[in-house]
Amino acid sequence: MKRLIVLTSVALIVTGCDKTKTNTSDETVQAEVQPVTEHTELTVVEKEDLNSLRTSPIEETANQAEFYLNHLETSSVQEMRAFIKKGLEEWEAFNSERADPNDPPLSENTEASMEYRIEVKNHVYGSSVVETAYLNLISLSDSIEMDKLIVNRGNCRADYRSGSNPITYGNSIRFFLNCDPRNIREVTAVLKDGRQVVMSPQ
Repeated sequence: MKRLIVLTSVALIVTGCDKTKTNTSDETVQAEVQPVTEHTELTVVEKEDLNSLRTSPIEETANQAEFYLNHLETSSVQEMRAFIKKGLEEWEAFNSERADPNDPPLSENTEASMEYRIEVKNHVYGSSVVETAYLNLISLSDSIEMDKLIVNRGNCRADYRSGSNPITYGNSIRFFLNCDPRNIREVTAVLKDGRQVVMSPQ
């Protein structure tokens, strides 16, 4: 009889230990799962992208961008980011469709000539004012096909905003500058054929 009681007590203790281990394991797994939180607001560059979409040639996109800019505080950040990405892609596709496929290629023996202009604008977002700078790259040749733009030997990032490529005479491509425009000393346009057009402040 005493032996039976002892065995029963041991079994209860072992069962209690197993339950404790199971609970601890469950708690550990639950503690490792962290909810993914969304950034509470758009970055300065994203706000600038949204502002530029107000002038989109696609009327529906322009109207939606205007709506978001007027309701930044109440609109979903994730939804606005998806809209910005799609809007810029549609605008670039629109510009590509407008480019004339019959434009003659630039002869390798023809000197490519270009110039650039800096444009600075102040935009009001709620109670804050953000200064944004653009670089407009202008073609002074019949047709120039760009590959990439290098500003201050790579020390200033320039993001494409609008304009058709190839660039015909008198037309331009616009870039958003991610640096102080007052510090720009050199702009290099790298063409598709490998040539480089180096420009300095005028």
